Amino acid sequence: MDKNFVEKRQFYRLPFGETLLMTDGNKTVVGGSLNISRGGIFLKTLEPLTLDSRGFISFMIPGHPKSLCLKAKVAHLVFDRQRAEVDCGMGLQFLEIDLSQQKLIDDYIDNQQSAYLALQKVVNQRRPSSTEIEYHLKQLSHLREMDLSSLRYRVNRICTIFEKSPSLQAVGSGKVG
Repeated sequence: MDKNFVEKRQFYRLPFGETLLMTDGNKTVVGGSLNISRGGIFLKTLEPLTLDSRGFISFMIPGHPKSLCLKAKVAHLVFDRQRAEVDCGMGLQFLEIDLSQQKLIDDYIDNQQSAYLALQKVVNQRRPSSTEIEYHLKQLSHLREMDLSSLRYRVNRICTIFEKSPSLQAVGSGKVG
């Protein structure tokens, strides 16, 4: 990593593939989400709203019967049509979220973290049990089609975000903006 890079994220992001709708009152964008954190969500789109646009987002949390509708703003844009490996879109920051909505998102993220860590223990065994893997994939169904090698890589890669890095510890303590 570049030694001049400063991590500004306050929360880690987890993969999240639900459909998301964002509207600023004039334009509506519908697309798949890429990831979610306790403070926002990323919407994949080739037609993003402008930076700092404010509006409402609507999406479902898996296992919850009702959609969430939250105030949000476009916090950052990723737009590189020339690089197919880069997902274009907009990072949306939650605004004015109430405690019950925040708890729903926090619980989902906590459950996903637990599921990834439990699956990591299984896939890192020398000869992991396919029955145990299938059991854990019930919570992480987006990983279901991967072979063991790809699954090990993806799960271990995601689990690295749960490790405390010096920059995230500083952010959590209020030392970094």
